[in-house]
Amino acid sequence: MKKKLNNFFLEAGINHFGKMSYAKKMLNFFLNSSYQNISFMIQSEKFYKKFIKKGINFNLTKNFYFEAIKSCRKRKKKFGLAVCDASSFKEKKDLNVDFYKLLSVGIYDYDLIEMLKIKKKPVYISTGFNVSEKEIKKCIKLFNNNKNIQLLHAPMTYEPAELNLKTIDLYKRKFKLPTGYSNHFNKKEIFYSLLPYNPNT
Repeated sequence: MKKKLNNFFLEAGINHFGKMSYAKKMLNFFLNSSYQNISFMIQSEKFYKKFIKKGINFNLTKNFYFEAIKSCRKRKKKFGLAVCDASSFKEKKDLNVDFYKLLSVGIYDYDLIEMLKIKKKPVYISTGFNVSEKEIKKCIKLFNNNKNIQLLHAPMTYEPAELNLKTIDLYKRKFKLPTGYSNHFNKKEIFYSLLPYNPNT
């Protein structure tokens, strides 16, 4: 019997290139794996418009998300959205997802935070791209209800010396919140290095 990987979250970024066949392959891999959580990244409105001018539409259809959520529920798995922009989120805000990931650039989008707060779903706040502790504190305050949020230490680097894994413990102590790790490192050895810091997700 396969062990359920409850604390691991898979994420599909823009690597599906807006192609339904690629997105479905990613989803099917997840559905047939032991992983229990997946999110699909919703980019900013500005990002989509920029690439549409170049002939590339990274945006997946809303129907894809409806069907993906339905498929995950049948397998008793969780489906979420990673979001960064109030404008691009509006179109998909009525999707009944299980959780959200607030991408680091979204920490500065207070309209988006208000929209997520209304949902009363778990929110994982990514702190990549050198978000300051002051901005993290402000973001937490805007959510009001801390029981629905977690932090994610998300170093955007391939350099081992720049991972700063001690930040996981620092955030746990400083903000009194569960803190996980968002991996962008391309070697599996990172998971052994993480063990002493016991990230929540």
